[in-house]
Amino acid sequence: MEHPNGCGPAWMSRLWLTRKLQHLLFNWFFEASCNKHDQGYQQGGDEIRRFECDWKFFQAMRRDTLRQRGILRLVCWVMAVTFFALVRVGGWRHFNYTGRSH
Repeated sequence: MEHPNGCGPAWMSRLWLTRKLQHLLFNWFFEASCNKHDQGYQQGGDEIRRFECDWKFFQAMRRDTLRQRGILRLVCWVMAVTFFALVRVGGWRHFNYTGRSH
């Protein structure tokens, strides 16, 4: 399993230029929440555990968003909803399923 890589796909953190892009687009705000989510995916479990990881991720991003004001709050809220939707749709490929198959 890979180490937490912040927000975005793992391939983005491998090259200098894409790491900078990753920071500019995602990590500037939600990096701690994304790393915690990555750790939950590494720990793994079943599909219920995956949903719990994703939901905790969304709640952490929501709390981060509520600390912002004005247009920045809106931008962060859109990012949080988008990240949550993306991990729900495609996260199964990166989750460490243990025990029974998903």
